[in-house]
Amino acid sequence: MRSFRKYFLNPLLDLLYPQYCVVCDTLIPGTSQVLCLACAHRLPFTGLEQIADNETDIRLYGKIHHLNAAPLLYFIEEGMVQVMMHQLKYKNRPDIGHYLGTLIAARYAETEWFQSIEAIVPVPLHPKKEYRRGYNQAQCIAEGISAYSHIPLLQKAVVRKINTDSQIHKSRAARLVNVTGAFEVHKAPQLKGKHILLVDDVFTTGATIASCGNCILQVEGTTLSMATAAMAIL
Repeated sequence: MRSFRKYFLNPLLDLLYPQYCVVCDTLIPGTSQVLCLACAHRLPFTGLEQIADNETDIRLYGKIHHLNAAPLLYFIEEGMVQVMMHQLKYKNRPDIGHYLGTLIAARYAETEWFQSIEAIVPVPLHPKKEYRRGYNQAQCIAEGISAYSHIPLLQKAVVRKINTDSQIHKSRAARLVNVTGAFEVHKAPQLKGKHILLVDDVFTTGATIASCGNCILQVEGTTLSMATAAMAIL
């Protein structure tokens, strides 16, 4: 069976549905990977999951009382991570989110704080925005984390009740105002007493994830850690 797949089925799939690296467009034969090996080896990992009081915590200071915060990759303007995030959000590539989520779970698995996570919550999109896009990119990342780690995913525990403007090009103060009151807990019993991992795509000032996280922390007994696929360099 393996020989049949290797010599007959995979070449046929390559012909009918060629898979290209999302960054450099290199053909990736016989695989469903998002990146070629060369680009995968160039990913700019932050390593912040291993560091307490890291630069993410500094940006969140005074905004939220959380346990841990760790972006996976550095987001550099016009760099490979920007290409990946653009494809994920605007080019119908939810598989990139699943790939990034798998990387998060694999790299964070050995940290003590990640091992204590009891449930995963993606930062929600407003229903109108999710309908237009076809999916929530944060949920795609969360699905990848959950599939690899087997930590339960709570998809609708928190909802976005205000359809906020894009945070891009807004000042830090404007970002905070833009997301104030945007989120609401819908399934508090699912969150009660748990250590929650809140997941989003890109961390910039932390306004969005802090607003959503503070909403979760209103539920009795919850504690909160956060993971994002990328962190913008300010």
